[in-house]
Amino acid sequence: MSEHLTEATILPTQVTTALNELREATGQTAEIQRTSPLHYLLVLTSKRVELTLTWRRTYRGSWKWNNSTLTVDGTSRELARDLDDFTHIWKDPDVLSRPGGRSEVPALTPVADEAQLPDLVRRSLDRMRSHAERKASDGSVQVIAAATDTGYTIELASPRGTLHLRYAPRRRPAGAWDLDERNGFQVFDANGMDATKKFAGNLMAALADLFGVGAAPAVPGQTGQARQASVNNSVRVRRHSVIRV
Repeated sequence: MSEHLTEATILPTQVTTALNELREATGQTAEIQRTSPLHYLLVLTSKRVELTLTWRRTYRGSWKWNNSTLTVDGTSRELARDLDDFTHIWKDPDVLSRPGGRSEVPALTPVADEAQLPDLVRRSLDRMRSHAERKASDGSVQVIAAATDTGYTIELASPRGTLHLRYAPRRRPAGAWDLDERNGFQVFDANGMDATKKFAGNLMAALADLFGVGAAPAVPGQTGQARQASVNNSVRVRRHSVIRV
Protein backbone atom coordinates (compact mmCIF):
# COMPACT_ATOMS: atom_id res chain seq x y z
CA MET A 1 0.00 0.00 0.00
CA SER A 2 1.34 3.43 -0.92
CA GLU A 3 2.35 5.79 1.86
CA HIS A 4 1.71 9.49 1.12
CA LEU A 5 4.48 11.57 2.63
CA THR A 6 4.62 15.12 3.94
CA GLU A 7 7.43 17.64 3.56
CA ALA A 8 8.40 16.91 7.16
CA THR A 9 9.35 13.38 6.13
CA ILE A 10 13.07 12.80 5.75
CA LEU A 11 13.56 11.84 2.11
CA PRO A 12 16.57 10.54 0.17
CA THR A 13 18.74 13.35 -1.20
CA GLN A 14 17.87 12.53 -4.83
CA VAL A 15 14.15 12.78 -4.11
CA THR A 16 14.51 16.03 -2.18
CA THR A 17 16.60 17.56 -4.96
CA ALA A 18 14.05 16.64 -7.62
CA LEU A 19 11.20 17.92 -5.47
CA ASN A 20 12.90 21.28 -4.92
CA GLU A 21 14.02 21.73 -8.53
CA LEU A 22 10.57 21.00 -9.90
CA ARG A 23 8.91 23.30 -7.39
CA GLU A 24 11.28 26.12 -8.34
CA ALA A 25 10.73 25.50 -12.06
CA THR A 26 6.94 25.09 -12.06
CA GLY A 27 5.76 26.81 -8.90
CA GLN A 28 3.96 23.64 -7.86
CA THR A 29 4.85 21.04 -5.24
CA ALA A 30 4.90 17.43 -6.39
CA GLU A 31 3.34 14.59 -4.42
CA ILE A 32 5.75 12.04 -2.95
CA GLN A 33 4.71 8.45 -2.21
CA ARG A 34 6.58 5.55 -0.64
CA THR A 35 5.09 2.85 -2.86
CA SER A 36 7.09 0.06 -1.22
CA PRO A 37 10.09 -0.30 1.10
CA LEU A 38 12.24 -0.22 -2.04
CA HIS A 39 10.57 2.55 -4.06
CA TYR A 40 9.72 6.25 -3.94
CA LEU A 41 7.34 7.81 -6.47
CA LEU A 42 7.11 11.51 -7.35
CA VAL A 43 4.02 12.73 -9.19
CA LEU A 44 3.66 16.27 -10.56
CA THR A 45 0.34 17.03 -12.26
CA SER A 46 -1.30 19.97 -14.00
CA LYS A 47 -4.51 20.10 -16.04
CA ARG A 48 -2.67 18.72 -19.07
CA VAL A 49 0.74 17.42 -18.00
CA GLU A 50 1.74 14.64 -15.65
CA LEU A 51 5.30 13.72 -14.75
CA THR A 52 6.30 10.72 -12.66
CA LEU A 53 9.74 9.86 -11.33
CA THR A 54 10.61 6.64 -9.54
CA TRP A 55 13.63 5.81 -7.38
CA ARG A 56 14.66 2.35 -6.25
CA ARG A 57 16.77 1.36 -3.27
CA THR A 58 19.91 -0.56 -4.21
CA TYR A 59 21.31 -3.54 -2.36
CA ARG A 60 23.87 -1.17 -0.83
CA GLY A 61 21.12 0.93 0.70
CA SER A 62 21.49 3.95 -1.60
CA TRP A 63 18.74 5.33 -3.82
CA LYS A 64 18.93 5.37 -7.60
CA TRP A 65 16.67 6.84 -10.27
CA ASN A 66 14.64 3.99 -11.77
CA ASN A 67 12.05 5.29 -14.25
CA SER A 68 10.20 8.35 -15.58
CA THR A 69 7.01 8.96 -17.52
CA LEU A 70 5.64 12.07 -19.19
CA THR A 71 1.98 12.32 -20.17
CA VAL A 72 0.32 15.21 -22.02
CA ASP A 73 -3.46 15.26 -22.41
CA GLY A 74 -3.57 11.61 -21.39
CA THR A 75 -1.07 10.52 -24.04
CA SER A 76 2.38 9.18 -23.21
CA ARG A 77 5.11 11.38 -24.71
CA GLU A 78 8.85 11.22 -25.17
CA LEU A 79 10.71 12.32 -22.04
CA ALA A 80 12.02 15.85 -21.84
CA ARG A 81 15.73 16.39 -22.49
CA ASP A 82 16.38 18.15 -19.20
CA LEU A 83 14.73 20.36 -16.62
CA ASP A 84 14.64 23.40 -18.90
CA ASP A 85 12.91 21.39 -21.63
CA PHE A 86 10.38 19.97 -19.17
CA THR A 87 9.61 23.45 -17.85
CA HIS A 88 8.94 24.56 -21.42
CA ILE A 89 6.52 21.66 -21.93
CA TRP A 90 4.88 22.25 -18.55
CA LYS A 91 4.16 25.89 -19.37
CA ASP A 92 3.19 25.27 -23.00
CA PRO A 93 2.20 21.63 -23.71
CA ASP A 94 1.29 22.49 -27.30
CA VAL A 95 4.98 23.02 -28.00
CA LEU A 96 5.21 19.25 -28.58
CA SER A 97 2.91 19.41 -31.59
CA ARG A 98 4.38 22.50 -33.25
CA PRO A 99 7.16 21.87 -35.82
CA GLY A 100 10.31 23.34 -34.34
CA GLY A 101 8.42 24.29 -31.21
CA ARG A 102 11.21 23.04 -28.96
CA SER A 103 13.95 24.56 -31.07
CA GLU A 104 17.26 25.07 -29.30
CA VAL A 105 18.79 27.20 -32.05
CA PRO A 106 19.83 30.52 -30.48
CA ALA A 107 18.64 33.60 -32.32
CA LEU A 108 21.50 35.45 -34.00
CA THR A 109 21.61 38.96 -35.43
CA PRO A 110 23.74 39.36 -38.58
CA VAL A 111 26.59 41.83 -38.28
CA ALA A 112 25.85 45.18 -39.88
CA ASP A 113 29.19 45.43 -41.72
CA GLU A 114 30.85 42.18 -42.77
CA ALA A 115 33.93 44.12 -43.87
CA GLN A 116 34.71 44.68 -40.19
CA LEU A 117 34.95 40.95 -39.45
CA PRO A 118 38.36 39.50 -38.57
CA ASP A 119 40.08 38.27 -41.72
CA LEU A 120 39.77 34.58 -40.91
CA VAL A 121 36.09 34.86 -40.03
CA ARG A 122 35.38 36.81 -43.20
CA ARG A 123 37.21 34.23 -45.33
CA SER A 124 35.26 31.43 -43.68
CA LEU A 125 32.00 33.30 -44.25
CA ASP A 126 32.84 33.85 -47.92
CA ARG A 127 33.79 30.21 -48.39
CA MET A 128 30.66 28.87 -46.71
CA ARG A 129 28.46 31.26 -48.66
CA SER A 130 30.14 30.41 -51.98
CA HIS A 131 29.81 26.69 -51.31
CA ALA A 132 26.17 27.11 -50.33
CA GLU A 133 25.44 28.96 -53.55
CA ARG A 134 27.01 26.17 -55.61
CA LYS A 135 25.44 23.26 -53.78
CA ALA A 136 22.08 24.88 -53.11
CA SER A 137 21.47 27.22 -56.01
CA ASP A 138 17.86 27.61 -54.95
CA GLY A 139 19.00 29.65 -51.96
CA SER A 140 17.82 27.09 -49.45
CA VAL A 141 21.04 27.44 -47.42
CA GLN A 142 21.35 30.81 -45.71
CA VAL A 143 24.73 31.89 -44.32
CA ILE A 144 25.27 34.77 -41.90
CA ALA A 145 27.89 35.98 -39.41
CA ALA A 146 26.91 37.29 -36.00
CA ALA A 147 28.79 38.79 -33.08
CA THR A 148 28.53 36.92 -29.78
CA ASP A 149 29.81 37.35 -26.23
CA THR A 150 32.87 35.23 -27.00
CA GLY A 151 33.63 36.15 -30.62
CA TYR A 152 31.78 35.48 -33.86
CA THR A 153 29.44 32.73 -35.05
CA ILE A 154 28.83 31.76 -38.66
CA GLU A 155 25.41 30.20 -39.10
CA LEU A 156 24.51 27.91 -41.98
CA ALA A 157 20.76 27.29 -41.98
CA SER A 158 19.05 24.89 -44.36
CA PRO A 159 15.95 22.68 -44.47
CA ARG A 160 18.21 19.81 -43.34
CA GLY A 161 19.34 21.62 -40.21
CA THR A 162 21.52 24.40 -38.86
CA LEU A 163 25.26 24.53 -38.21
CA HIS A 164 27.04 27.09 -36.05
CA LEU A 165 30.78 27.66 -36.46
CA ARG A 166 32.14 29.55 -33.46
CA TYR A 167 35.29 31.64 -33.76
CA ALA A 168 37.25 33.09 -30.85
CA PRO A 169 40.45 35.18 -30.64
CA ARG A 170 43.70 33.37 -29.99
CA ARG A 171 46.02 34.46 -27.23
CA ARG A 172 48.98 34.45 -29.60
CA PRO A 173 49.70 36.02 -31.92
CA ALA A 174 47.63 39.09 -31.20
CA GLY A 175 44.76 39.56 -33.62
CA ALA A 176 44.63 35.90 -34.69
CA TRP A 177 41.37 33.93 -34.69
CA ASP A 178 40.50 30.23 -34.81
CA LEU A 179 37.52 27.99 -34.26
CA ASP A 180 36.79 28.01 -30.55
CA GLU A 181 38.92 25.27 -28.98
CA ARG A 182 36.24 24.14 -26.55
CA ASN A 183 33.07 24.57 -28.58
CA GLY A 184 33.99 25.12 -32.20
CA PHE A 185 30.75 23.96 -33.75
CA GLN A 186 27.21 22.98 -32.91
CA VAL A 187 24.63 21.17 -35.05
CA PHE A 188 20.83 21.36 -34.87
CA ASP A 189 18.49 19.07 -36.77
CA ALA A 190 15.54 20.18 -38.90
CA ASN A 191 13.41 20.59 -35.78
CA GLY A 192 15.99 22.75 -34.06
CA MET A 193 17.11 20.02 -31.67
CA ASP A 194 20.77 19.79 -30.72
CA ALA A 195 22.32 16.99 -32.80
CA THR A 196 26.01 17.72 -32.15
CA LYS A 197 26.64 14.39 -30.44
CA LYS A 198 25.68 12.57 -33.63
CA PHE A 199 28.91 13.73 -35.27
CA ALA A 200 31.27 12.88 -32.38
CA GLY A 201 33.34 16.03 -32.86
CA ASN A 202 33.75 15.53 -36.62
CA LEU A 203 33.10 18.91 -38.20
CA MET A 204 33.60 17.67 -41.76
CA ALA A 205 30.93 15.03 -41.22
CA ALA A 206 28.56 17.73 -39.96
CA LEU A 207 29.22 19.88 -43.03
CA ALA A 208 28.79 16.90 -45.35
CA ASP A 209 25.45 16.16 -43.70
CA LEU A 210 24.33 19.74 -44.29
CA PHE A 211 25.52 20.04 -47.89
CA GLY A 212 25.34 16.41 -48.95
CA VAL A 213 27.80 13.53 -48.81
CA GLY A 214 31.19 14.43 -50.21
CA ALA A 215 30.33 18.11 -50.51
CA ALA A 216 31.84 19.52 -47.32
CA PRO A 217 34.03 22.60 -47.77
CA ALA A 218 37.26 23.12 -45.85
CA VAL A 219 36.89 25.39 -42.83
CA PRO A 220 39.42 28.19 -42.26
CA GLY A 221 40.69 28.30 -38.70
CA GLN A 222 40.31 24.61 -37.94
CA THR A 223 43.80 24.06 -36.57
CA GLY A 224 45.00 20.71 -35.35
CA GLN A 225 44.44 21.88 -31.81
CA ALA A 226 40.92 23.02 -32.63
CA ARG A 227 40.15 19.72 -34.37
CA GLN A 228 41.27 17.78 -31.31
CA ALA A 229 39.32 20.04 -28.98
CA SER A 230 36.22 19.85 -31.15
CA VAL A 231 35.65 16.33 -29.87
CA ASN A 232 34.55 18.01 -26.67
CA ASN A 233 31.45 19.24 -28.50
CA SER A 234 29.87 15.86 -27.92
CA VAL A 235 30.12 16.35 -24.17
CA ARG A 236 29.70 20.11 -23.97
CA VAL A 237 28.31 21.47 -20.75
CA ARG A 238 24.57 22.14 -20.72
CA ARG A 239 22.17 22.80 -17.88
CA HIS A 240 21.16 19.25 -17.06
CA SER A 241 19.16 18.57 -13.94
CA VAL A 242 20.17 15.78 -11.63
CA ILE A 243 16.69 14.40 -12.23
CA ARG A 244 15.74 12.64 -15.43
CA VAL A 245 12.51 13.91 -16.90
